[in-house]
Amino acid sequence: MSRPDRSLADRFRAALAEDGVIVAGGRVLVSLSGGLDSTVLLHLLRFTPGLPSLEVHAAHLDHRMRPGSAEDAHWVKGLARAWGVPLVSRAVARPPANETEARRVRYRFLEEARTGTGCRWVVTAHHADDQAETVAYRMLRGTGLAGLAGIPRTREPGLYRPLLPFWKRELADYASVSRLRHRTDPTNRSADIPRNVVRRELLPLAEERVAPGARRALHRLARLAEEEIRLWHAVVPTLLAGLGVRRTEEGVSFSRDGYLQCDPLVRARLIRELAAESGAHLDARGTALASEFACSGGSGRSIDLPGGAVLSRAYERLVIARGARIAGGHPPHDSRFVAVPAPGEGAAEGRSGGAAFLARWSTRGPVGGEGLSIPALRFPILFRSWRPGDRIRLTAGTRKLKKVFGEARVPRPARERRPVLADAGGRILWVPGVARSVEARPAPQDSILYVGVDLDDATD
Repeated sequence: MSRPDRSLADRFRAALAEDGVIVAGGRVLVSLSGGLDSTVLLHLLRFTPGLPSLEVHAAHLDHRMRPGSAEDAHWVKGLARAWGVPLVSRAVARPPANETEARRVRYRFLEEARTGTGCRWVVTAHHADDQAETVAYRMLRGTGLAGLAGIPRTREPGLYRPLLPFWKRELADYASVSRLRHRTDPTNRSADIPRNVVRRELLPLAEERVAPGARRALHRLARLAEEEIRLWHAVVPTLLAGLGVRRTEEGVSFSRDGYLQCDPLVRARLIRELAAESGAHLDARGTALASEFACSGGSGRSIDLPGGAVLSRAYERLVIARGARIAGGHPPHDSRFVAVPAPGEGAAEGRSGGAAFLARWSTRGPVGGEGLSIPALRFPILFRSWRPGDRIRLTAGTRKLKKVFGEARVPRPARERRPVLADAGGRILWVPGVARSVEARPAPQDSILYVGVDLDDATD
């Protein structure tokens, strides 16, 4: 065997030492497709002098998504045998339907192989070009800061990518000097795969016509985004300490006054952070809903958050509860609210107590329900499940919804399946087919938002 490119091997050894992820006596599992990248990675880990003493294993999954994949699996077995590397190899029973499903199946297999072999880390061959392509792809899809950070170097429970500092050209040169053979996946040239378009068309054109160093700039952007994220996580404990955060088995609570003293952008980040602790991962709309309620929701009121958590206000404390249950014991995943962020036209499907409903709203004319005075509304308004403690203001006074349902002879299971309409202040405005609040009733001169609900047959 010819002498390999020592500069790459030396820098690889230095990168491993700097990361401190792999220690002497460790056991690692290389994800080995048989392609150039993973073959180089296995060779580096197996034959680079001066590395910590390692027990190197490999794993190969045949996705059966293209002709020739069985030959790849056979070739990988021969390579592992020749290099003295124990191999876990498997073929899927049913080929994945697309690249996303294939990735999910592959990582599940790798995690099973990792635990089965007693390895601490699964090591994959993602490199600097992959990082640049990932950032470009996510930018085009409108990602946030976390997406700009690209592919993480490590990820729990045990995934490590030591080649991220190195470029594809460097790996190819190493393979050439080391006379390494490898397999070629023809799907990497397919124009039907969006990432291939980024790799083979968009980035080459950008480097030719816009910025010669586009790939390196994207790689640098990922590093800067990661630093910003690490900075945020470094200051979060101090910010949360200022909110008097309390954690229990049910969820997390914090000072509303302390929260409102923060800059609005900081508030948005904080409420996403706290909601995530309770299993609610908020997108931009969910964050806006939670932030608005935290600022204006009355004591004793609450709103549903995506993921099944509930945000409520108890005097001067805000509470995000996980696994909260609605009346009758239905778990929160049986319900999905529909938010109307502002006056306009729209329709969306929600769920209440396991039953589907279609919510509709319009400023142009009736949609089969009620008309509400837009100036009297506090947006966003929500079509959601009713909760114990909900009250509605009627002509005769304010009543608990529980009593209103009873007087209307609505059976208990049907109550849970019937959505209610509430505004951002927690006021119940309408219970379809049961009651209409006197609040937000339009005057002749008011602009009107018309709302309607189509109930699943099971609701009645």
